[in-house]
Amino acid sequence: MKLKELIKDIKIIKANNGLTREISGIFYDSRKVIPESVFVAIKGNEADGHNYIQEAIEKGAKTIIFEKKGLVFPSGITQILVEDSRKVLGEISAVFYQNPSLKMKVFGVTGTKGKTTVTYILKKIFQQQGYKTGLIGTINYQIGERILPSTNTTPESVDIQSMLSEMLENNITHVIIEVSSHAIVQGRISGIHFDCGIFTNIASHEHLDYHKNFKNYLNTKIIFFSKYLKESKKEKKYAVINIDNRYGKIFIKNIYSSDIEILTYGINKKADVFPENIQYFINGIKFFLDGKPYSTPLIGEINLYNTLSAVSVAKKEGISGNKIKTALETLPVIPGRMEFIEQGQPFKVIIDFAHTHQALAEILKIILKFREKGRIILVFGCGGKRDKSKRPLMGKIAVKMADIAILTSDNPRDEDELEIIKDIKKGISFWYRKKYQVFIDRKQAIKQAINIAQKDDWVIIAGKGHETVQIIKNVYQPFNDKEIAIQAIKEKINGKNTNK
Repeated sequence: MKLKELIKDIKIIKANNGLTREISGIFYDSRKVIPESVFVAIKGNEADGHNYIQEAIEKGAKTIIFEKKGLVFPSGITQILVEDSRKVLGEISAVFYQNPSLKMKVFGVTGTKGKTTVTYILKKIFQQQGYKTGLIGTINYQIGERILPSTNTTPESVDIQSMLSEMLENNITHVIIEVSSHAIVQGRISGIHFDCGIFTNIASHEHLDYHKNFKNYLNTKIIFFSKYLKESKKEKKYAVINIDNRYGKIFIKNIYSSDIEILTYGINKKADVFPENIQYFINGIKFFLDGKPYSTPLIGEINLYNTLSAVSVAKKEGISGNKIKTALETLPVIPGRMEFIEQGQPFKVIIDFAHTHQALAEILKIILKFREKGRIILVFGCGGKRDKSKRPLMGKIAVKMADIAILTSDNPRDEDELEIIKDIKKGISFWYRKKYQVFIDRKQAIKQAINIAQKDDWVIIAGKGHETVQIIKNVYQPFNDKEIAIQAIKEKINGKNTNK
C-alpha cells in the first residue's frame, strides 16, 4: 500500500515529500520496526515514542508520524506532523488492514466489573450457535485455535486491527472485545466499527490514579457509546445496558441522541430482559426467562447480571432459547473468576481477580450467603502505583467480613510494599487488630492461609486471579496464585509444613 493512500483521510498539520512510498507495516514499538515501515511516535504512560524515533529510523523506518514540533530528521525520511498521533495510529491501522471490522460482527464490553466473564459467556453462546468466534480481553487473545497472551485488556489499535485481520482470514464471523477505560481515552479502539456495546456496571475508586476523579471515569465509559459506537458504520447498532446500575440511566440519556437502539437488562421488571424465580446455590444459579428455565454454574448476583447481559445480546442476535440454555449449562471455568481449587482438601479454596473494595465485598457477600460453618480466611493486597484511596476501604471490608485477613503484596510495582500495607491498615479499626496477619511475601501468605485452614473453612485468594506474573520493583517475576495454592494444598495433605 502506498503511503498517500494510508493517510488520505487523516488530519495532517504538515508533511514533506515521499508520500508515494510503498509501506511494509505500521509500528509504535521501535524494537519491532522493519524496513520501509511507518513508525508512529505515541506518548505512553511511562515512555514517549518520540524518544525512540532515531532507533526506528536505524531499523529501517522511512516514514515517521509524530506530534512534537521542532524535531530534526535525517534526509530521506518522510515526516508527518499530526495533532494526535495515537488517534492517527488507529485510523491508519484500520486502512492498512482494510477495515476488517466492517466484515464481521464486533461486540464491545465495558464496565468496572464483569467484562471478562461476559465475554466468555457470550463466546460460549456464539459457539453453541455454530459461529466461529474470536476474543480480545484481559486473560488472553483468542484467534480461532490460536491463543496469545494478553498484554493489555484492550491492546493498541494496530495490534487489534492486525488480530481482526487474522481472524477474518480464519473465517471468524463474531468478535468480542473487552473495552477498558484506558483504551477509550487513548483511542486504542479508533477504526473499529462496533455492532454492539455492552455496559455491565460502573463503580467508584477504579483507575482514579489515571482518570483523577469518578466523573472523568464515568464520562470515559459513556464516550464508548456516544462516540465510538455512534460513529460505527454498521447499520443496525445497539447498546445493551444494565438498567439496575444507578448510572444506567445516564448512559441511556447519552445514547438516545444517536441512531443506536437500546436494550436494557436487569433483575427488576422495568428492564427489557429480566429473570423470574431466581434461585442462588453454591454451585450455580437457576432462573426463568420468558417462561423457560435456565441454569449456570456461575455463582452470585453479580454473575446473574453478567449472564443476563450476554443473554440479552444473544436474544437480540436471534439465537434460540435452547442454544442459549445449553451454552449456559456447559460454561467452561473462567480462569481466576470465582475459580474453585479442588485437590481433595476438606476446605474450600477460591481464586478471584477481586482487586477493588466493591469486588472484594461482592465475593465475601457471596461466601457469607452460602457458608454454613467454618471460617473465611482472606488473602489480599493492593497494587502499587494505583488508586491509593481504595486501600483503607479494602482493609476495612476485609476485617469486617472475613474471620481472618492476611495482608500481603499484589503487584507493588516500584512502591514500597510496607507502605502499601500501611495504607491498607489505615482502614482497620483498633478493635479488629487481632483479625489480621501480615505476610509481605505473597507465596508465604497463600501458604499460611492453607496451613491454618481447617475442615469447612473457606480460603479466598483475591487480587490477581488469572495473572501469571508479579511486578516487584518493576520487574515481572513468574507468579501464579493457583499454582501456589495447589502446591500448598498438596503439601498439607501430605503432612508437610508448607511455610518451611
